[in-house]
Amino acid sequence: MAADNVTRFPSIQQEQQPETATGHAPQEEVDSYVDRVSDEVLACRQRGRHLWPAMRVHDQPFTAIDEHGLFVRRLTCTCCELAVRVEKWDTIGRGRRARFQLVAAHLEYRTGTEGQTYLAPSGRGRMTPRQVADSIASKAMQGHSLAALRKTLPRM
Repeated sequence: MAADNVTRFPSIQQEQQPETATGHAPQEEVDSYVDRVSDEVLACRQRGRHLWPAMRVHDQPFTAIDEHGLFVRRLTCTCCELAVRVEKWDTIGRGRRARFQLVAAHLEYRTGTEGQTYLAPSGRGRMTPRQVADSIASKAMQGHSLAALRKTLPRM
């Protein structure tokens, strides 16, 4: 059998898999994203996490019971308001001895009133907090002379 007639299938080790953008997003994409989102979204992106309200803030923290009988708690990020953490809780014991345990949690992302989203466009790589911070700093200092800036800042 000639090697020309062999059908090639992608290997398990991904040696013959098509290349995809699974690395970091290109800096141009990050710059474009930074230009179109709010300061609150940038704060969450740069921090690398959202700010969820504490459970003590609510008298009754649960909002629903799902089809499996689990208590559902929905939290909206107090900073960007575009991310919602959905938690599912189960109970162990009865009466005054009942205890709650977190079973599962996932994030849902909303679209803002002006169409802005927290997530960057898919398929272009991962946008790291450092890339966002680099882009913000570069944009803030755009148009300034680096030599003049070095002269005005004190030496440490």
